[in-house]
Amino acid sequence: MQKALITGASSGIGKELALIMAAAGHDLVLVARNKDDLLRVQKEIIASHDVDVQVCAADLSLPGSAKKLYEQIRKQKIEILVNNAGAGLRGDFFHDNFDRTTRLAQLNMISLMELSQLFGRDFLEQNSGKILNIGSIVAFLPGPKQPAYYASKAFVRNLSRALAYNLRNTGVTVTTLHPGVTKTKFFESANVKNFTSGASARSVALLGYKAMMSGKIEVTHGFWNKLITNVVIRFIPYRLQAPVVDRSSDA
Repeated sequence: MQKALITGASSGIGKELALIMAAAGHDLVLVARNKDDLLRVQKEIIASHDVDVQVCAADLSLPGSAKKLYEQIRKQKIEILVNNAGAGLRGDFFHDNFDRTTRLAQLNMISLMELSQLFGRDFLEQNSGKILNIGSIVAFLPGPKQPAYYASKAFVRNLSRALAYNLRNTGVTVTTLHPGVTKTKFFESANVKNFTSGASARSVALLGYKAMMSGKIEVTHGFWNKLITNVVIRFIPYRLQAPVVDRSSDA
């Protein structure tokens, strides 16, 4: 069974992907900032599944961290890359500390792009491999309250689509998963309030895993999310999209 590297694997969708993939027989390399959290996930997986689970603490919001991570594990035959690590940032763009915005960009876009390139080269050499990038339904919209975050997910969406096209007929696939509101720690860390409802992280992870394994290019979780991104958004003029999102809850 293919060996997978999962970033942001200590909680939420990343952790659920690790559990699902372990149950399917994948050996794993789990990556996140907090090593203690990773060790807890490792222990949980090993207690239930006969797979090899390694952990690697890395802060992918720092420049150079993606290449350093790759160099640490490049000798292992990684065949699946899951770019799940990401962060949000809510606030006044013009008065926020730009260092926070820079770290968001590094984590959500630059590290994802660099890991995709580095591991993608290896996948091409071995004529097989899978990349799963975690996007969001916000990739389809402007977000006045979280402009950098929404833009970063649009970047992930368009990059992934282009890479999937470039890799056609190579044995390497790129899949993008677009969750909607999901019950994770994400909204707390992004300083977004009142998001107590949402899909389970496990249901989102399971959809993403199945889509990746079947080689789908893009998948959106949830009927209403699909309706919004595939139908509704097409009928809202772009001048009205930002005001609509701005008025909707704490988006």
